[in-house]
Amino acid sequence: MHFKPNYHFFPVTGWMNDPNGLIFWKGKYHMFYQYNPKETKWGNIHWGHAVSDDLIHWRHLPVALYPKEKTHGVFSGSAVEKDGNMVLFYTYYRDPGHNIGEKEVQCIAMSKDGINFEEHTRNPVIAKSPEPGTHAFRDPKVRKNGDRWEMVIGAGMNEKEGKVLLFFSEDLIHWYYEGILFEDKSTKEIECPDLLKLGGKEVLIYSTTRNNSVFYALGEMRDGKFFPEKRDLLDYGTDFYAAQTFFGIEKVVVVGWLQNWKAQYPTVEEGWNGVMSLPREVHLKDGELMVKPVEELKSLRRRKILEIETPGSYKIDVKENSYEVVCSFQERLEVVFKNKSNEEIAISTNEGDLVIDTTNSGISEGDRKKVRAKFKERNHIDIFIDSCSLEVFLNNSMVLSFRIHPRYPYNIIDVKAEPLSLEVYKMKNIWLE
Repeated sequence: MHFKPNYHFFPVTGWMNDPNGLIFWKGKYHMFYQYNPKETKWGNIHWGHAVSDDLIHWRHLPVALYPKEKTHGVFSGSAVEKDGNMVLFYTYYRDPGHNIGEKEVQCIAMSKDGINFEEHTRNPVIAKSPEPGTHAFRDPKVRKNGDRWEMVIGAGMNEKEGKVLLFFSEDLIHWYYEGILFEDKSTKEIECPDLLKLGGKEVLIYSTTRNNSVFYALGEMRDGKFFPEKRDLLDYGTDFYAAQTFFGIEKVVVVGWLQNWKAQYPTVEEGWNGVMSLPREVHLKDGELMVKPVEELKSLRRRKILEIETPGSYKIDVKENSYEVVCSFQERLEVVFKNKSNEEIAISTNEGDLVIDTTNSGISEGDRKKVRAKFKERNHIDIFIDSCSLEVFLNNSMVLSFRIHPRYPYNIIDVKAEPLSLEVYKMKNIWLE
């Protein structure tokens, strides 16, 4: 069994982590990402680069940004458009064990063609953290807000408090510090912050190193401070991190990095490591933040290979784990995917909880997650299984993501639910078609 995804983005070789510089520019979607081209582990980080016409099918492009030394790295950041140019913002990192000077500084690079990038002569545009006691200072995310540009940077103070710092600029070159936008004292540092407007509200998306999770805070900004009204997880699974939204499109589309935090990487035997999540649309409904798969994913459905309305055990005609399951049910649901090694994924509902169990899903250690969910009279669940990943969306409102490494295809499905409607779609390979 190979673990290369069929419809998720992954590097052909080497290590990949955070998505960076997500932008729709001159009719195409661009995705950059943290990339070590020579090894299947983190280190010597570059910016990999890919492009898409539809958010779904990706084509690899040449590496966009390179570190100057092996002990340096081009860390995470973002992209915007100004005067027809694509402008990348990134943290340049120098390992303090081998280099003198600031560990992390903020830099920019520009491109006229979206492929070749030139480092700006005024780099670094932010030479150090304005806050004393800063031990982490990285991942600039830039947006246009009225007549000014705003940048949020993730930070950690005194090895014990996570913060988001806010800067502003009129020209993208000269940046001025506004202050501490947001604090989370439950984590040592905040990574990959993303500030956006949605339905009249401000939304701050950020990742925490304490539990390797992505949170969102919904609220409003006053006088350079963010005042949250609600805070919750953006993804309730165990393997979703470093989420970022696209610049340059009307709807809010977010992509994150799927990775097993228990350091079990069977894919290294195939010479690669790291998978991106499917793109998700984030929207507000009745004041609640909702997450659903983007509509474009339906174009990947090749053909329907199973359609049932009666509970039971069914064989799925698949030679690989590359399919989508769409299911509607009223109250209780139990779905178990099995293979010939007695490995399984179990998804169930129980008294207001959604339970997903991947502890026996394959050769890597999984998890059992139980989350409080909002059920309706008629519920809809969307399950994406793709070689080494599982993403489960409930009622177009919440999602749980996991990495899995089964030895064989899950070709048996046991389902209990009444009333029931379940369809299985074989999915296209985004790299070949």
